[in-house]
Amino acid sequence: MTNKVNATEIKGIDSKVVEGIRERINALTKGNAMADVGTDFKVAYLAYVAAENNVADEQDLTRILEPGTAIKTEKYDQQLAPEENWAQVMEEKNIECAIQLSKMYSKNELLAYLYRYPREGCGKKVGEFGTPDSISNLALKILDIQENEKVADLCSGVCDFITMAADKNEKASFYGRDINKNYCEISKIRTGLFNDNVEIENGDVLDDLNDKKFDKIFMNYPFGMRLRNLPETDYIQELYERVPEIKKATSADWIYNLLMLDHLKKNGKAVAIMTNGSTLNSIDEKTREYFVKGGYVEAVIALPSNLFESTSIPTTMLVLSHDNEKIRMINAIEQCKKGRRQNTFTVKDVEYIAKLLKEEGEEARTVDIAEIEKNDYVLDPTRYLVKKVEVKNGVEFGKVIKRVTRGASLKAKDLDEMVSKNPTNAQYLMIANIQNGMISKDLPYLKEINPKLDKYCIGNKNLLISKNGSPFKVAVAEIEDEKKILANGNLFIIELDEKQVNPYFLKAFFESEIGEATLNSIVVGAVIPTISVSALKKMIVPLPPIEKQEKIATSYQAKQNEIKELQEKIEKAQEELKKIFEEG
Repeated sequence: MTNKVNATEIKGIDSKVVEGIRERINALTKGNAMADVGTDFKVAYLAYVAAENNVADEQDLTRILEPGTAIKTEKYDQQLAPEENWAQVMEEKNIECAIQLSKMYSKNELLAYLYRYPREGCGKKVGEFGTPDSISNLALKILDIQENEKVADLCSGVCDFITMAADKNEKASFYGRDINKNYCEISKIRTGLFNDNVEIENGDVLDDLNDKKFDKIFMNYPFGMRLRNLPETDYIQELYERVPEIKKATSADWIYNLLMLDHLKKNGKAVAIMTNGSTLNSIDEKTREYFVKGGYVEAVIALPSNLFESTSIPTTMLVLSHDNEKIRMINAIEQCKKGRRQNTFTVKDVEYIAKLLKEEGEEARTVDIAEIEKNDYVLDPTRYLVKKVEVKNGVEFGKVIKRVTRGASLKAKDLDEMVSKNPTNAQYLMIANIQNGMISKDLPYLKEINPKLDKYCIGNKNLLISKNGSPFKVAVAEIEDEKKILANGNLFIIELDEKQVNPYFLKAFFESEIGEATLNSIVVGAVIPTISVSALKKMIVPLPPIEKQEKIATSYQAKQNEIKELQEKIEKAQEELKKIFEEG
């Protein structure tokens, strides 16, 4: 490198120009550049080389791109990537596209494309290996990188985070590592153009990192994987022995989080983007306990959905460090600028979320380890940011439950085969069949119910509560003799100890203002509110003397019957409306 490009020269270039370059490459290559990940970047880079070297035609550009030839310009002096990885770019049609592109855009406009690539709006394929500016900006604010610090981006993709971080912190040193060779070569070009202080290595982050230690670490690792999906490296084998809490079904998120801890200096800080499920599912409870009791979790931030263009999956930002006796919980799901395809953080959003790390309020609080332990080590901030509910004469719900199970999880194809066009004694209940607290009388009929599914059938006076969605639906089942109703998997079927509690009393409670608040207090997940069985059993419900329960239940049933009669009158009147014209 002779002179790095001054990024300030290109930051003022309109984003529409950058997007226009992408669209122009797509048009010139007839979509081929977008189909092959990274080819659009390489074509744009070749166009920049042509513009910088005043190359007029394809032959001249091909000549200076001979294998082993270094491209020397005022601002760039680096060996091109190996020939085999650039084979598709060296195709005559792409060389021709690069020449055309170099004549349509200035050097700085092409550099702006290379600097920003692949940011918001660049398509799904690109989004799968890129980190949005919003995420990078928030992570940088939290990490607060200082002079002379060593910073790592593990699973660095095409170095979105590092390109931005190194530009803002010229006196820190940066290390990026990714298993994809193509991404690494794009990263080397990007960082080679714009940064002097970056090292890029191609390799698996779960292998061969040796004893590297960093002051700050960022990770935007792959989503939706489990430990069983990861390669069996020496590091993974060592983790099995050192951290017995992990199993093959453990979310890969926590394996990558362990990796960050192992390469983080004692006074360092790490930030990761993880899936919401890993913060609350039962499979990862023991692993979360390891992190919480070890004092490794500093803060958890629930992020808005749609920050990534490649997925709408809601995510969480996890902040790790050492010796934390309490954990900061922050709900930032509404703190964003809504977009048609993608949500983003403004500068004010980033500042506000950073402020929540220090200030108490409705969207943030500090939670002690004991409270987290009571909540099964759930690390979803929404669990801890609901208003406290006081229930008089309260007991744990589990003490009045004989049995609780979820309904049957059936594939649509299997359910279609079970459905009967003619009335039978078997029916199927879905959440949609519960309206205004009552079960529809027009449930779909089933040909028969396999005895293996009997445990998912609803008993008379069973209490039904929807598992997810808000507001939650509650109903008491009234099953006629010889009828069998199979419940959908999104419903909890609760058999109560009727010697202790009246089902209609509990239904009246759950539909009251305090009852709704009680249900919401055990919810996890902001985008898709969900209730777990363990949380349901630990929830506090009122248990006054049975005489008081019966009085409330009788009043409730009387009012419910009144509603049923009114509904029947409305249905009858609606049918009569349809006949008025014909009878007139």
